[in-house]
Amino acid sequence: MSSNEERREAAKRKLEERLERERQEKRRRKIIIASVSTVVVVAIVATATTLIVKKVLDDREAARWTACSYTDQPSRFDELPDEVPAEVPAEQRAQAQAYLDEMRAGESKQRTAPKPDEKQLKEGTANLVLDTNQGAVPITLDRTGAPCNTGAVISLAENDFYNDTPCHRLTNSESLKVLQCGDPTGTGAGGPGWSSPDELPTDLKPAGEPDPMSGTAPVTYPRGTVAIANSNNPQSGQTDTGSSQFFLVLQDSQLAANYSVVGQVDPDGLTVLDKIAANGLTPGPNGSAEDGKPKQPVEITSATVDSGNQD
Repeated sequence: MSSNEERREAAKRKLEERLERERQEKRRRKIIIASVSTVVVVAIVATATTLIVKKVLDDREAARWTACSYTDQPSRFDELPDEVPAEVPAEQRAQAQAYLDEMRAGESKQRTAPKPDEKQLKEGTANLVLDTNQGAVPITLDRTGAPCNTGAVISLAENDFYNDTPCHRLTNSESLKVLQCGDPTGTGAGGPGWSSPDELPTDLKPAGEPDPMSGTAPVTYPRGTVAIANSNNPQSGQTDTGSSQFFLVLQDSQLAANYSVVGQVDPDGLTVLDKIAANGLTPGPNGSAEDGKPKQPVEITSATVDSGNQD
């Protein structure tokens, strides 16, 4: 082979080697790009999946809670006159003085409690036991219908607000039979210093024809119902006045659907309530034989709560 041919053959080999190196380099670049792209895609998918799962879990958790507004409430004792107003008729002055004396006697027993958390669970139950001098009254609290008010009762019990307080009112009329508790002053005017929002029931059965003035019909609060007392006034537009006071329904009772339902007295507690009702009542200053204080005083010595089922 001539020198020229050898040179051409050598040049050809070098070209083929260079082209092969370029092909291999191009393949390596493709492999690297593909690998990096795969990693990036996997990372993006993983991040997106994490964000989606987090949002689903956050939404699910948020759906279990509700926002509650607890409002500062001034003391009703600040509104009391120093003496019976002169315009009270003579035949009513003794009754008015008895009422004023009772209120003043209770004023010194006022107490306060911290506001509940502004976020409350809106599902699940809790177990509340009112230990009284007449026996234990177990109650199943249910957050579903009135989570803000149920949360308020739980908070008050956890802060010992109900300990050593009287059940100050017993009503035994034809349409209303309840025992009312939750006021340390025993007057019906006491509270923790704040009020709860109205969460009015929508599932109670109608109990009569609508009132021609208001257009609303009474409903039946079944025996054993636990509901929050309030001083709402539809005529003046006063609302959201519930706080620590609650009533226990002794027998099916008829009321406007204006009271937040927070739970149900358990069967053993109903037996205690029946005994309290059977002991009768002492009429209050208004002289009504159907409304007054329990003849045998009822004292809540302690109120304990178990957070119960939150699922």
